[in-house]
Formats: sequence, C-alpha cells, structure tokens
Amino acid sequence: MKAEELKLAVAKDEKEIVESLRSMVRIKAIGPAYGGEGESNRAKYLLDLLSKLGFRFVEVHESADSGVPSGRRPNIIVRERGTGSKNIWVVTHMDTVPEGDIGAWRYPPYDPRIVKGKVYGRGVEDNGQELIASLFGLRALVKNGVIPECNIGLVFVADEEHGNVHGIEFLLKKGIFKKGDLVIAPDHGQQDGAAIAIVEKGIAWINIEVIVRQTHASTPHKGVNAFEAASRFLVAAVDGLRKQFPRSDPLFDPPTSTFQPTKCDANGPNVNTVPGRQQFAFDFRVLPNYKLDDIMAFLKRVAMEYETMTGAQFNVTFLSRADSAPKTSEDSEIVVRLSKSIQTVRGVKPHVFGIGGGTCATPFRREGIEAAVWSTIPETAHDANEYINIADLVADAQVYAILFAGKNVD
Repeated sequence: MKAEELKLAVAKDEKEIVESLRSMVRIKAIGPAYGGEGESNRAKYLLDLLSKLGFRFVEVHESADSGVPSGRRPNIIVRERGTGSKNIWVVTHMDTVPEGDIGAWRYPPYDPRIVKGKVYGRGVEDNGQELIASLFGLRALVKNGVIPECNIGLVFVADEEHGNVHGIEFLLKKGIFKKGDLVIAPDHGQQDGAAIAIVEKGIAWINIEVIVRQTHASTPHKGVNAFEAASRFLVAAVDGLRKQFPRSDPLFDPPTSTFQPTKCDANGPNVNTVPGRQQFAFDFRVLPNYKLDDIMAFLKRVAMEYETMTGAQFNVTFLSRADSAPKTSEDSEIVVRLSKSIQTVRGVKPHVFGIGGGTCATPFRREGIEAAVWSTIPETAHDANEYINIADLVADAQVYAILFAGKNVD
C-alpha cells in the first residue's frame, strides 16, 4: 500500500473518528483529587470501541485506589505485532481536569459540539484528540491489511492530571516498557504540527515561611515586620538567582531559567498589626544543566543572611520538585521516525524544542527510554471552551498511520 493510499484510508474515516471522540468526551473521567470518580466508565467505553474496531490484543492493568468507587484505576494497552522486533508506544491519558467555571463555557463541556470545523469540550485537546488519533491511525493499518514495521502499543493511562502514580509510574514498575523502546507522549504540542519536544526544564515549587514577633503597628520597634523581612528576602533571592544561574539554551522559550514569586498567603485580617508571620511561594523552571539542589542551597544561604540581618526565622522548603530528565537526542530513532511521518503528512520540516513544564515523557527518559512529545493542537488545554480542529485530528491520525507502517508502505 502506498503512503497516499493510507492517508486517504484515514481521511475516509473522518466522521467515525470525530464521533468516537465526542462519545468519549461525554463520559466524565475526573480523578478523585479533583472530586471525580476516576476513569472506569471511560475505560469501559474505550474497551467496547476497541472490540467494535476489531482489535484483538487488548490488556487492562488496574492500579488499586480506594479514592474511587470502583477501587481501581484502569490502564488500557492495545498491541499490534509488527514485522520487526522494535517496540513503538504512544502513551495518552484518559483522565481530564474538571470543567472549572461552567458559566465561562459557550457550549456544554460534556456534550461536545461541532462548530466551524472545531470540536468543543472538556478534554478534547487534553488528551482526547491524540488518544483517538493514535487509535484510528493504527486501525487504518488493521483495516487495510498493512502490517506495522515495529510492534505497536497504544497505552491509555489513568491519573496523568495528578502525578501519574496510578498510570505511567504504575506501568513502569510492572515492567511494561524497557530500554530500547521508542515512546511518543503526545500531551503537548504546537499549532503547526512541526514541533517535537525532546527535553523539559526542572520544576521547583518552594515555600518560604518567615516567623518573628508580632506587635502593634504603632510600636514596630517592639517586634520585627515579617512582611517587610519576607519582601527584602524575596527581592534579594530572585535577583541573586538570576545572576548566579544565568545560562541560556535556545531550545527553550524563554531560553533562560525562570525564578518567579507567585503565591502569597494572607498575614492577618487587620491593618494595624505588624505581622509576625508571612508565607509565600516560588515557581522555578530551571534549565537541565542546573541542579535543583544547588538552587535550594543558594536560597538557604540567602535566608541565613536575612535571618542575621532581620532577626526573623526563615523556613525554606520544597513544596514539589521534578528534576529535569535526560534529553532525548535530536537524532534519536523516535525523533527521526516521527519527523519523517510528519513531513510526509504535513509537508513541513519538523524542529525540536524544549518546554518549561513537565510532560509524560519525563518518567520514560528517567528510565533511559527515548521519548518524544508531539501533537498538533490549538493549545487550549484546561481552558474554558477547550477545543480541537477536526483537520488536526485527522492529520495526526494520518501521521500515526504512516509512522506505524514505516517501511511497510511505499
């Protein structure tokens, strides 16, 4: 079969592809951390869909979770054997974040509407489009008797929106994936479909607590102002970090590490008290060639200086950390294969880049497994009025079909 014929076979299924996405999104799949019941009902729909589409090799791996009514968080794996021994995995997730402010939606978030070539609904971009696209990309091969070049595994995981404990991490511990496998984690992308992410910055959320003696605002000399001490420390810390860790990497936008003060807690209900406690937080996105432990050590040195200067106590702690994983090489096999498929379908030459947020590729890279992050999306994930373009949904399915077929299509 020729590549153009395979692309046409996918395009002919457009109506079924779109309706499958809409049917899936109608089923809520919000995790218990956000007040939902998990992915079980959505997984049941997908298992039924897989059966109807003729997939025979389907597995369900369940992670125990007492926080959901079923007590289990399902992960679905669809396998199709290829002519070679290499394994290619596409890892998408079933769960979504809640809809947020329902009044901000033009259309019902769980009754997906088609409007001017777009599908609106919660989770259509994150991560419904790529789940359905990868599924119908593989289905085009099965339907038309094309054997994949590599062994293909489609993985629909749970719990991506809250840490991957019951999803990717659970499957990694079970030994589903191994070194030498190739992974696509399509949970991030850009609008032109030409960008492949190969590295992420490290992420540190850091809490600062300043504790001193509270006093009346008319007698500030009897205490120490926690708000003022915190403010002076904040400016010194951020200025110092930017000078101490100045490296730039053009793979990223912005190209430098970012050190941002973000959340600030209330320090009291009234105006006429010098506060004895002030708490705030930083969000740092750090280039891979810096260690988060070095960032923290620098902060603590500055904190000690300001303890001496102000008499306040500074408690500096990680709220959360995600050290940067090793970079996937620009000429790695998964990047090369994916780039060729994108160019075949979209007629554009892909480029690699790095991003400031964590992705589903990170756990794989930490295990020494090559992983690439790619999709074609309008970047509306988590927004009210989240939507995808139907043309992108179909084109991405074509990219997967060409990728899976590999040398087995002309």
